[in-house]
Amino acid sequence: METDRPWPRSRFSPAQRASVLDAGMALWAARGQLCQSIEDGTARDCVVGAVGDEVNPWLQSESRGWRHLLSVRPTATAAQLRLSLPHNRDMVLRGLEMVSVFDYERLDDESRQLIIDEPVGDYLFGLTETQMKVVDHEVVLLDGPTVGDDYSVMVVRSPRVLELAMRYWNAVMSSAVACGQERAADPQLSDRQHRIVGLMQAGLTDEAMARSLEVSVRTVRSDIAQILEALQVRSRFSAGFRLGRSGVVPRT
Repeated sequence: METDRPWPRSRFSPAQRASVLDAGMALWAARGQLCQSIEDGTARDCVVGAVGDEVNPWLQSESRGWRHLLSVRPTATAAQLRLSLPHNRDMVLRGLEMVSVFDYERLDDESRQLIIDEPVGDYLFGLTETQMKVVDHEVVLLDGPTVGDDYSVMVVRSPRVLELAMRYWNAVMSSAVACGQERAADPQLSDRQHRIVGLMQAGLTDEAMARSLEVSVRTVRSDIAQILEALQVRSRFSAGFRLGRSGVVPRT
């Protein structure tokens, strides 16, 4: 396992980079045409879903009816992830099947760490070019036109754009690896204890952790005591801080 940060550029081949770039630019070009059609009033297969500060509430509302989600997000700040990851967690726990790919090379260390530590959901790192979501294998969400001074999200129901989106998705997936492959093992902790650390950092109660792990609350509390002792810290917060900043990343 390679542990250099950021990943060496040699991890991805020139062919992989070219494939993602070509597919991403083709989708971006189609996105530009759709934005123009909205501005011209000639749009047939797309509408603006939400604008500016209304985008996140709109996504949260819309996602309640989603069954499948393929998401590509080139970058995100730690502040953005602290808002979006808990929402994603709730969606997955409600039954959403989700795969989300972030561009490892464009994230800072804190953002990578938040994604790696997330205990619920299927997150991968890879090469990306354009942000998009494919919902239920039939709807594509893309960055929409600027409305006033605000950004927007565009809902696209076009077979051609869906085809381009899936071509781009397949190119991205050819470079993607599970974020768990970047998690360094800590020989002092068992697999279950690594999972408990991730659940603690996600803010779960002892009871919720016990349900997730299918063990008793007493077992969870015993494992937590052993974690604190192994790390020579006195609080759960200190355990999470030490693991998060020492380069040892908890497995989930």
